[in-house]
Amino acid sequence: MFTKSRLIAGLSALAIAQSAYAQDVPEGTLDEIVVTAQKREQNLQQVPVSVTALSAEAIANKGITQFENLSQVAPGLTITQGTQRTGNSINLRGIGTSAFSIGVEPAVAVVVDDVPILNQGQAFATLTDIERIEVLRGPQGTLFGKNASAGVVNIVTRAPSDTLTGRIAASATTDEEYRFEAGISGPLAENVGFRLNGFYSDFRGYVKNRATGNYLGADKNWGIRGKLVADLSDKVTISLSAEHSQTEGNSTPRTVRSFTPGSTVFGASLANNFAGVRVGPDNYVVNQNDDGFAKGEQTNVSGRVSIDLGGVDLISITSYQKWGLDTRDDVEQINLPVFGSATGLVQSSPYDTKFFTQELRLVSTASGPFQYILGAFYADGQTDRSFDRGPSGPLLSKWVSNAGTKTLAAFAQGTYDLAETTHLDAGIRYNHEKIDVAFQRLNGVAVPPANNAVCLATCTGNASDDHVTGKVSLRQDVAERVMVYASFATGYKGQGYDVSSGFNPARAANPVKPETSHAYEIGMKSRFFDNRVQLNVTGFWTDYNNFQAQAAVVQPDQSVQFQLNNVGKLRTRGVEVELQTKPTRALSFDFAATYLDAKVKEYPFANCYTGQTAAQGCFDVDGTGPGTATAQNLAGRPLANAPKLMFNTSAMYDIFMDAMPFDAFVTVDYRYQSKVNFDLAQNPLYVEKAYGVLNGSIGIRQREDAYRVTLFVNNLFDKNFASNVGGLVGGPASAANQVLSRNSRRYFGIRANYNF
Repeated sequence: MFTKSRLIAGLSALAIAQSAYAQDVPEGTLDEIVVTAQKREQNLQQVPVSVTALSAEAIANKGITQFENLSQVAPGLTITQGTQRTGNSINLRGIGTSAFSIGVEPAVAVVVDDVPILNQGQAFATLTDIERIEVLRGPQGTLFGKNASAGVVNIVTRAPSDTLTGRIAASATTDEEYRFEAGISGPLAENVGFRLNGFYSDFRGYVKNRATGNYLGADKNWGIRGKLVADLSDKVTISLSAEHSQTEGNSTPRTVRSFTPGSTVFGASLANNFAGVRVGPDNYVVNQNDDGFAKGEQTNVSGRVSIDLGGVDLISITSYQKWGLDTRDDVEQINLPVFGSATGLVQSSPYDTKFFTQELRLVSTASGPFQYILGAFYADGQTDRSFDRGPSGPLLSKWVSNAGTKTLAAFAQGTYDLAETTHLDAGIRYNHEKIDVAFQRLNGVAVPPANNAVCLATCTGNASDDHVTGKVSLRQDVAERVMVYASFATGYKGQGYDVSSGFNPARAANPVKPETSHAYEIGMKSRFFDNRVQLNVTGFWTDYNNFQAQAAVVQPDQSVQFQLNNVGKLRTRGVEVELQTKPTRALSFDFAATYLDAKVKEYPFANCYTGQTAAQGCFDVDGTGPGTATAQNLAGRPLANAPKLMFNTSAMYDIFMDAMPFDAFVTVDYRYQSKVNFDLAQNPLYVEKAYGVLNGSIGIRQREDAYRVTLFVNNLFDKNFASNVGGLVGGPASAANQVLSRNSRRYFGIRANYNF
């Protein structure tokens, strides 16, 4: 059994080995890291922003192939998983957007090669041929826009190479994932380079469905990306990029976590349905009559033109993206008849997103005490969604919808050297936004005037908003390679429509209010001991007003209606520490931790959770007695899925073998997080205890990196943990289900790369 004492003993042994080896091996140094966190190339240690940067080598060493893997390596980043990727939430410092509505944008922006994505679900895709990933924490709206109120995940793919190169990679795991990737890059002609990369993967799934004999969580996908870069002259460079990917699988599984004797789902016995299933936190078996499915297709094209105007570069970035996802889910999660239907309740929901963006930037390049960026941004996005739940019963629901958003923004940011060691950074952004919505319910028998109350005729709405955000920071170089800074920034996430089965004319006329924030940050970035130790420390405090949060409200017919609300006030504060060291040529060590205090400050009339009693804080709002309007005061309660402590630590040890044509290496990664409640309403059934996960690998690589072979293990001690916990639709208040990610189970694998 794995214990903290064993971990400490292991690290001590590693330190002893390091000390012994250091007598014979020259001391190492850390590489310089260049990031584009402020839309220009800068040394990471000179950027007054809390950033975790992962290089291509780090991505390969840690086996990061899916977006959700980032939560294992970036402190302060958590991901709340739904049954489909459209229900996933990316959270930084406890702040994210968990909403099914197509009319609400995420609080954490995902940007790929300078192009933002519109729908949060688009981010959960395969990561392939990546040069660098930057995780920027805190409001970043000044440079990245209104959907960066909590942070940005900035992904940079690889550029064409100067010489002809190629790469082939393959991997296989004991839980039956098979993955293949290949790419080629080089010059096409003088001053013209290209890069072409493709991948294919097939994963069996990891949760067994007894009713069908299949595994849920299965996924088969493929994709291709091409880049072309041409220097048209000494001053003009053009870059074109296009990619297409497709995925086909079934639902992310929800397994039953707990229920009491005699519990039913819409009158069907849970005990009968799950006879022989070990229900609990380690339940990887379902018994439902529909596996569900998820079929997605995405196409992105973009063009970048850079013109050297002498002392300033004019950069134009144009993009168009099209994303579609067709989903189906088993609603009640059982293999028994419901409402007279032998197949139970099934809901399907296709999504279709189109998004166009255009950005212009003037970036100063001349040397001097003043550097600046001036920019303008335009975006036009449309998302269609339809929904069909049935085939019968009181939960029958069928509707179609469309949500649109148009943004026009202007921004500026500059750096002025007040003195040789003192620097002032300031930025401002003006944002104008228009949103619209159309919704029509396709089932129902109501006649006017009730007709209009449920949108049997199309309900429409539109709104606009103007907002200014800004940021200012002061940096001081206190020694060579040591910088301290203090910053203040404002964040903004625009108003949005609550598009779900409960949509009505009142929602069409009253979009959810914008979410705003004020963020204070102090930090130190430093390197010591001849560039062998890097230590970055950040303290932060952010106040949020009108935070947009989704709540699940159980209706009298046992259906669940999701409702988007504005939480009055929130506060997140804490400390982040990142340490990297390379004491010898053979040994490198990383440690990153976040201590987070994320709480509700004002929310006096929040929904009670199902079954909440007066003794547990649920009170009568209007004084008319039990069974009427109830609420609870959430002031002082923690945010959903916001662990107080997260840390990850890793070590890599190179074994140099002069007598062989290759060297060997060993890596160890350990990640820990404290307990969380996945419910903002604080249902005690929806808590996941603290847990830690240990990963490791051993391998060999040719010294010029022509080839590399790695044996690895995920979750060595098979520590089960949930990525989300919630209620059973149609079930009692005492029942709970969970989403268990693939990484919550142990599996082994092999990866092989060949570069030429």
